[in-house]
Amino acid sequence: MKKVFVISNMYPSSEHLSFGIFVKNQVEALKKEKIDVIVAANDNPATGKKNTILKYGKWAMNVFSKAIKNRNQISVTHAHYVFPSGVFSYMLKKVFNIPYIVTAHGGDIERMAKKSAKIRNWTQKILQESSHVIAVGPVLAEQIENDFNVPREKILICSMGVNCEVFRPADQQEVRKQLGIDEEGFIYLFVGNVIKQKGVEELLHAFKQVQESTGQKVKLVIIGSRRDQNFIQSLEPLLDSSIKLIDPLEQTHLVKWFQASDVFVLPSHIEGFGLVALEAIATGTPVIASRVGGLVSLLENGAGHLVEPHNSKELAIEMLNALNTPKEQYYQMQAADEILFIHDANEITKRVIGLYESAVKGGSVQ
Repeated sequence: MKKVFVISNMYPSSEHLSFGIFVKNQVEALKKEKIDVIVAANDNPATGKKNTILKYGKWAMNVFSKAIKNRNQISVTHAHYVFPSGVFSYMLKKVFNIPYIVTAHGGDIERMAKKSAKIRNWTQKILQESSHVIAVGPVLAEQIENDFNVPREKILICSMGVNCEVFRPADQQEVRKQLGIDEEGFIYLFVGNVIKQKGVEELLHAFKQVQESTGQKVKLVIIGSRRDQNFIQSLEPLLDSSIKLIDPLEQTHLVKWFQASDVFVLPSHIEGFGLVALEAIATGTPVIASRVGGLVSLLENGAGHLVEPHNSKELAIEMLNALNTPKEQYYQMQAADEILFIHDANEITKRVIGLYESAVKGGSVQ
């Protein structure tokens, strides 16, 4: 195998540290395995019609210039997100006969494919023309098979994995000292884009209910991009001094907040997999999450606690349960260890490399 060409509509930059960080993590893992990787990615999260046209135009030029320059060395392309990234892989297959695999992350199937008949048709075409499809969770795999007529043997269920060398347990009190935060209070943590679909509004309502139901000192830390200013403004009546908002962080700093927190909460409405929940588990932090998408298979064995989405009352009850239950009882270590073994990034990297080799040979999913 010569070169692997990774194409992604999300990739981090110095200005946007968490934007598609999971794609970069996999690229770096591939490089460690001596895979020659070329990347053409959009690292601009700006929204709006004008910004979208400009950034995608720039991205397209980057993709095709690298593809033309390296067309004789590229063995396979790997598109992250079916649409729009997969469009480029599909076109490169048609023009240069380069096989491709595509990773469906969830939003591309749950939201993007439902925006219009045209996008849905592109999504189906990209999935069906690929050598292999990676679905980050079993629910997503089932949707791809049933809704887009993709043969089951062509789909591999495989998350992006967690790097347990980075996300690992640490002494909570020591980390809190390093961060300069209260060593005694109980901390709930949320990490992700601060948007409606992540259940942030329900989280804030649930947190208020927790505050009203306990005499203990509690704090909520929300780490993530706040690009949707209209949504942020709608949340302002729910914010107070016990709620801390933090911009996206580099992973070496982000892990400290996982280690410093008592419980991680992810009340998403939809979630292809929920990698941040896996990162929390790896740091030894108990997880509360919505019973949606990939979070169900990730947590249903006891590695976390599931609640119904869109339900701040049920979420508050579980948050109070976490507050009043000793950690050694609330965090089920054996179940967590089983999940971490399945989703170890090193093993997943080997599986992805196997897919590349299979695509080049024209084989099937093992």
